[in-house]
Order: sequence, then structure tokens, then C-alpha cells
Amino acid sequence: MPTLSGLLDRGASGPLESVVPPITPAAWASFMTGKGPGRHGIFDFRVYDPRTYRDTFVSRRHLKEAIVWEEMDRASRRVAVLNMPMLYPPPPGGVTVVSGFDTPSTEAAFTNPPELRTRILEAFPDYCFVAEPDPDDPDLRDERHFQAFIAAIDRSLEQRTRVAEMLVGDGPLDVLAVHYQDVDALQHKAWREIVDPGVSPERAAAVQRVFERVDSCLARLIAALPGARVLVVSDHGFGDHTGRLFPNVLLERWGYLAWPGRWRARLERSLRKRFGGTAFARRRGSQDWFQRVRTEGLDRALPVRWRSTRAYVALAEIYGLLYVNQRGREPDGIVAPGEETDRLVTELLERFLAVRDPRDDTPVFEQVLRGPDVYPDDPHGVRPDLVLVPRGGLSVYRDLNPKRWIEHYDISGGTHRSTGVLIAAGPGIRPGRVAANLVDLAPTMLACVEAPVPDDLDGRVVTELFETPPNVRFVPPTGPRVGQSAGGLDAEEEAQVRERLRALGYMT
Repeated sequence: MPTLSGLLDRGASGPLESVVPPITPAAWASFMTGKGPGRHGIFDFRVYDPRTYRDTFVSRRHLKEAIVWEEMDRASRRVAVLNMPMLYPPPPGGVTVVSGFDTPSTEAAFTNPPELRTRILEAFPDYCFVAEPDPDDPDLRDERHFQAFIAAIDRSLEQRTRVAEMLVGDGPLDVLAVHYQDVDALQHKAWREIVDPGVSPERAAAVQRVFERVDSCLARLIAALPGARVLVVSDHGFGDHTGRLFPNVLLERWGYLAWPGRWRARLERSLRKRFGGTAFARRRGSQDWFQRVRTEGLDRALPVRWRSTRAYVALAEIYGLLYVNQRGREPDGIVAPGEETDRLVTELLERFLAVRDPRDDTPVFEQVLRGPDVYPDDPHGVRPDLVLVPRGGLSVYRDLNPKRWIEHYDISGGTHRSTGVLIAAGPGIRPGRVAANLVDLAPTMLACVEAPVPDDLDGRVVTELFETPPNVRFVPPTGPRVGQSAGGLDAEEEAQVRERLRALGYMT
């Protein structure tokens, strides 16, 4: 990868700490807002509200904070953003946007301006937002499916780069941001070939060619904007994925969570599907529960008896977000706020830290963090009470049905780590070692283009990146977006995104 190596040799580089949890929606929302998940309220692929026991697929509509591209547009900078998550549906305004892999399909309005969609599909009728493995073989055990996945990545990288070149050709740009989600997909699916190429030299060679192609795409982007400052950013790192944990199963075994049992839960779901629109169904619960049943929401993943449940994990992909079923917050809360909640949180913190892997007697949770310590601000009222951080290699799922609370994989894959990378090079960049946090990138990018920086951001301007520290002008925040819909994706859009996430390994 000579292009990347050249940036490292002549530029600044170092670790880039992600947010908690280090998962795509939370991380890229933090990157774009300069604020952590506690401030913008996005922790996962689903947005959960403990005040309703409801969750929905995340979309840009949930992001109420101003994003860096809008701040640049307000400062009259010309900006194009390509394939970045958390931008569907694309925001209106002067920023050119092609939304990312959380877009349902090319049938959707995935560009701003709208006519850009027509141009892209004319050039690439098979345009895709990210390469996906065969849904019948998501682990790529069949060699044909593996090679087809590699070919799809190659095609996706080429499409992304050519669209970026097209946008540059439309006229001068002050900022071009291009996101290659395919690198993430590849590492999830082919991590074994990356870390142990001797297992399958042919597959390892194919993976290496993908990274060579990524490097050539980077070279083309740099050539398209000669003299530009270049930032290479990852929203998280990567490492082995050796198994998964089901903390709700532990909560049920410990007596903190009550559920009607596997067979009764299946029966109730079946009856809801069959009689959801009838008076019988409406007498069983709230009038909108038939609509809830049609989603893969909390009520399907966690069919519990709330009036007998004291604690539950509502969100889990990389880390687990645990909530106390608190009186006055949850609709059927039973734990009193204040001292009773504090005692329960402390009790659960100690119990989870004490859980050990039956295979080797090692702790399965690296940390168990109190929500207020991780997220001091909670403007949206959705902060978890505990954050369960598994040890490296394990991930967390919220499902209650598994018979086991821990599952070890026969063949490990790849999953996220909390430390990513930052590389910067170009005019005015001081070579050397630098360390930063993901939320530092928004104010730093604003400083790069001499745009005002809102003074309420969690992040800082990484002044040590520059040979001469920029003259930063801090201004009052523009405030939350007004008139922003709070809704997520509709049922069809959600189904399309859900299937993509399942194929990529984000959801079961």
C-alpha cells in the first residue's frame, strides 16, 4: 500500500479512540457532530427509548445535533460527502451527499441534490452501498461465494471512487469526504485470512489484492485534489471475534428478569401475527402492538414480563447497554429511583464483573461502566444505567432465547475494537506522532477550512497536527435542528437494511 505508506512517512499519525460503544452509528454520528453518544442519543443500529420500551432502526432523522458538513456549508464551503453512514435520508441544503450503507436500496432518494441519483444510476445501474456476502452463506464457507464477495468489494470500491471523481469534476470543492464501508465488511468476513494467511494462501492473496485496490483508490482521490490536506480516519479498530455473550440470559437466571418461557413467547408472537388487527388483540395490550410485532424490535428480542423484571439489556451489538426497569421512567417500572436503583446498579456491576468463562476461568467482561460516568449528559433521557464491555474477542447480544449465556465460535471472525487510526498529511501538517479522539475530528476539520467552531462540542481542535496552530474562532452553537422528523425507517426500508446488516454479521 504505497499511497498509505507515503502518507505515514510524510505526515502525522497515531491512535484514534472511538466512542462507547465503538459501533458504526454511534461512531460516525460522533465523528460528524463532535459530540459523544450521550449528547446525540445514538448508541446502536436501533434507537431505544426506555420511556416506551420501544426501539426503531436508526436514521439521520434521529440525529438532532448539527453535523460538521452543515457547519461548513453555513461558512460557504463547498462540500461533497460520499457513502458515509448516518446520512440517510440525505439532509437538504448546499452539501452534496450520497448516503451510505444504511440506505435501504437504490430505489430510495439517496442523494442531495436529488438529480445526482439519476446520474449515478445511469453510470452504474448496479450501484451498491456496500458489498454483501451471499445471504445463504454469510460465513463464506463456499469458495465460489468467497470469490463473489471479493469481486463485489472490488466493484464497490471502483464505483465509489468513480463517483467521487465525478463530483470533483463538477466543480471546485473545499472538502471531499469518501467512506469505504467495504473495508469493514471485509474484515468482519475475512479476518482469519488477514491474521493467518497460511490457513488459505489463495484467499489471503485475494484479500491482499483488495487492500491494494483500496490504496490505488486513495491515490486517485489524492490526485483528483492536488495540494489538499488528507485525513485518513477509521471509526474504530478491528480484532478477533471469538464468541458472543447473552447477558439477558444471565439476568434471567439470576432472577432480575422474568419472561414467560420460550414456548409461551412463541405462542404469543404467533397469536399476535394472526390476530393483530382484531378486537381480541387490542384487548391484550396497547392498540399499536400489532405494528410493533411486525418489526424486529425489543418486544421480539426480549419478550419479558415487565412487572416482574428489575433489569434488562436493551441494546447490544458490540457492548451491552443495561437499563434498570425504573419506576417513573419505564412504563411498567418496578425499581424505585434513587437509593434502590443505585443499590441495584452496584449489585449488577459487581455480578457481571465476577462472571468467568467456563472454558478458562477468565473474566468475560473487561469493564462494567456506570452510565452517568460514561455519558455525563443525558438530554434525550435514553442513557443506559450500565455499559457492559466484553473482553477482546467477545461481543454482546440482547437475545433471550439462547440456551447458553456464552457461545464460542469454532472459526473466529473479526469484530470492532475501540482504537482506530488517524493519518494526516499535506500542506501545514506537522509530521510525527499524534493521538486523538473521534469527537475531535469535527472541530479539527472545521479549523482546517477556517470555518467557525461551535463552542459546545465534546471534541477539541487537535492543534498539534499543524505546523502553525490554526486561528480558531469559536461561536455559539446553532442549536438542534428544527422541524426534524423523529421517525425512523418505514417497515419496508427497515426490512431491507436489516437483511443487509444480517448478511454483514451485525445482526442475527
